[in-house]
Amino acid sequence: MILPGILATQPIMNCRANLRKVFERALPQDARILASDEGPTLILLATWRLTTDPKRPSKRSRLLRIVVSEEALEDYARGSAGVRLASDARFTAWLESRLAHFDPDHQAPLGVEPPAETWELGTLDLNR
Repeated sequence: MILPGILATQPIMNCRANLRKVFERALPQDARILASDEGPTLILLATWRLTTDPKRPSKRSRLLRIVVSEEALEDYARGSAGVRLASDARFTAWLESRLAHFDPDHQAPLGVEPPAETWELGTLDLNR
């Protein structure tokens, strides 16, 4: 017996994991990534080690927060495998374009959380 709601939520969970993998591939190798597993939106968080400050060799980047809208997730989940692959390519291009203009460095003193940067990803960005 299949319980109502289980079938509907499984593709979304797979989609969340897949979008996290796409996000991971676009970031530096040592990035620390967290992803929300609950709620209608997908929130991806990342920081990575910076090599720009010799006095602080373990200095981390500003927090990067990607918020994928509920509508974008649902539309992504409804797409065929080929449509999702195209959406993955759009997400990768979107990330690379934004990362090219993102300055991860900050001047926050040690022990003070640096400012975060939030980017919202809607269905038109992901699934057009």
